[in-house]
Amino acid sequence: MSTTETLLTNKILNIAAERRATDVHLTTGNYPVLRVDGKLITLTNEQVLTPDFLLGMADSFLGEVEKKELEQEREVVTVYVWANRARFRAKVFYQKGFVAISLRLIPQLIRSPKDLGLPASLTQMITKEKGLVIITGPFGSGRTTTVAALLETLNRNKGLHIQTLERPIEYLLANNQSIIEQREIGKDALTFLKGLQDTIDEDVDVVVISSLEEDGMEEMLLQAAESGKLIIAIMDADTVISALERFISNLDPDRRMWGQDILSQVLLGVVAQRLLPRIGGGLSLAYEVLTMTSAVAAIVKDNRLYQLKSIMQTSREEGMFSLDKSLLELVRVGEVSTEDAMQQSSDPQGFKRNIG
Repeated sequence: MSTTETLLTNKILNIAAERRATDVHLTTGNYPVLRVDGKLITLTNEQVLTPDFLLGMADSFLGEVEKKELEQEREVVTVYVWANRARFRAKVFYQKGFVAISLRLIPQLIRSPKDLGLPASLTQMITKEKGLVIITGPFGSGRTTTVAALLETLNRNKGLHIQTLERPIEYLLANNQSIIEQREIGKDALTFLKGLQDTIDEDVDVVVISSLEEDGMEEMLLQAAESGKLIIAIMDADTVISALERFISNLDPDRRMWGQDILSQVLLGVVAQRLLPRIGGGLSLAYEVLTMTSAVAAIVKDNRLYQLKSIMQTSREEGMFSLDKSLLELVRVGEVSTEDAMQQSSDPQGFKRNIG
């Protein structure tokens, strides 16, 4: 980048840091846009972004392999380290024929599960020596932050061999009580599937998977969990039930009955997350939690997943939580507004009645 382009980049990212933005969106012909406390803010006092600026910025942090991927696939996801001050998950892609860049801040500090407001039942799941934990929710719901908090908890309290399979590597973890190996797909392992397959016969206690985007991942996860490892997997799904529906539907039809049976045995729980604007600034975490009981195991085995909603609503003593109950608590303690909570509710009218 030229000196002028570097100064503009620094100015935009300094403003983002001052306003504690979680995301920065840069597109040709538009002003820079920040996401602050869940709301988009357009920086109309700054320059309209040009194609040359965005090309120069992308060129400054993409490696040769990533540039080739961008050219072939029309998008690439990587990590952008800005002036040794901050790390961003960077997506560089084409829109309307021009390069665009979206940046998501990766916090330097890995917060504890308690500080994040994670349910105690989730931290209980990772005390198990083997099994499968699924973390799900829409993009931007803090799934990677949750997993980093869980791993740092294990790292500080247990002597384990932990291996992550990520694309890209966002949080940087250092060995404490545990050995942590972070493998980036495309650089340290060819694919998620090959990386996961490699762990099954290795001396690895915990495996983290940042995406289930490849065919065959679900079956391999079940095999890995069945082999005696603790597996933590991030999925793209909005709810606990939709995550399990997607997991089962992605199994080979000829192996689906087997998969449902094994899933009912190895699944430790599923957590689906949401982030909502907090009153006074910042973000609050809402969630729904499914923990394993004999009733849940039978439902998963028989693929009667529609029955899980009522179980989550009535099984708080087992550590389960419905999303609406979580939202209701956030409203009642004054953390989030009724309006923001209702937008995330699965039953807005029922939620409104409960608030009343």
